[in-house]
Amino acid sequence: MSHENTPDHHIPATDEPSVPELEADETVPPRPEEEIADVLRTQPDLEDHSRHPEA
Repeated sequence: MSHENTPDHHIPATDEPSVPELEADETVPPRPEEEIADVLRTQPDLEDHSRHPEA
């Protein structure tokens, strides 16, 4: 069985772009956790994460 034309191995036609364009869906509001993550990213994380708890 040949898998050459499956979605993972799609060969574009001559008039088709090689990379499909993605459309942003402006009608879907961001999830609350995305907004919280954006706020948390505005503050640098200065905590030392290199130490491991004693086993």
